[in-house]
Amino acid sequence: MFAGGMLLSFTLLFFAGWLQWTEARGWPHETDLDGPYLLARRRGRFRVNLLIGTCGVLILIATIAGVGLVFAAAWTTVTMMLFVIVVLAGLDAWRTHQHQQDKVRRMRERSL
Repeated sequence: MFAGGMLLSFTLLFFAGWLQWTEARGWPHETDLDGPYLLARRRGRFRVNLLIGTCGVLILIATIAGVGLVFAAAWTTVTMMLFVIVVLAGLDAWRTHQHQQDKVRRMRERSL
């Protein structure tokens, strides 16, 4: 169980760092029409990456502490945080969809 907890913890920490690094580098095909959306997206994804990293730290703490009150509290917090991450991911998908619809509308208006 100790090795599994360490592996999961370091995987989440690596994944959170990689996601943040990728987001900071930017994505291909970003245009001037994307400015306000990109700012909101970077802030939102920073929060999600921070939550993922926090989950990794809490799993590390639970793994080191062993079975007991700290273990139960850490894993309960991780479970709640993962639920929040799923909700925030859904909101991000909705925001991206709205932005793409608005971007297509603006591009049509610009071409006419």
